[in-house]
Amino acid sequence: MKSIKSIRLFILAAMLLSAVSSFAGRMKEVTLVMVPRDEASLQKGLDLANRYPTLLLSYKIGARGEVSLHGWAGSEWVNVTPEKYKTGEFFRNGPNSALLIEEPGMPIPESLVPPVDWVESVYKISTTDTRPLLHLIGQYYDFDYKDWKWFANRYGMDMASINPEGLNIAWYHQRLDEHLKARPIVGASDLQYWFVVRIPEPVVFEVFEEPIDVEAVEESVVEEEMLEEAAAEEEMAEDFLEMDTLESPLTNEVPAAVIMGVADAEEAAVVVEEAAVEAKVEQ
Repeated sequence: MKSIKSIRLFILAAMLLSAVSSFAGRMKEVTLVMVPRDEASLQKGLDLANRYPTLLLSYKIGARGEVSLHGWAGSEWVNVTPEKYKTGEFFRNGPNSALLIEEPGMPIPESLVPPVDWVESVYKISTTDTRPLLHLIGQYYDFDYKDWKWFANRYGMDMASINPEGLNIAWYHQRLDEHLKARPIVGASDLQYWFVVRIPEPVVFEVFEEPIDVEAVEESVVEEEMLEEAAAEEEMAEDFLEMDTLESPLTNEVPAAVIMGVADAEEAAVVVEEAAVEAKVEQ
């Protein structure tokens, strides 16, 4: 039986994980909290409003099904007409999400579910019993250690009873004997009071893919490679033509022709004749 309770507790934590992970920044969000108009529920709503940005409403359902709404203005309760509630004209800053709390066996009328026009995410807790209510509220708000401790002291409850999963409780928050103490598993059945009324639909991006022509791609690649090779060869040819032949010790250039006049020819003949005479003398 104990193992079954452990499994139930794990399932509860897993199902609340999506809500908790998205509400880690609750301190920066405004939450619409709607509670029944009884003293105990109003007190819990006011405690939340004092610790978190909260748009607090109280409701009362008459014998004939008529609904009465009041909003907390910080120092007093003010009347909120059904018309203003429906259009969202009763608040300055709209909520990021809504948490509705209803009494057992007395479901909240559909008319009190906030319109999607001014809040998309809506959740519901169908109990006003203190222990499971604080447990689920703490999961929803992602209470830190100070919050768990404050609410436990506020309502005279053991912290483990309202936070059986030990959410945001570090090892150093408890004494060694408390870690070793055997505790009964509670809270596994609290999931029955938790409902997701409405959450935003995930955004789906459609990707349109056209069939790929493999042969065309291969031809394009080959053509691109051929163009790159031709460009490389052309660049090498240009570099060769631009080389300065004077920088090389080898050259194929023909020496420039020397044009001589009559005087130059006679002088050259004399030089040749003198060279011939000198050659004979040496012999």
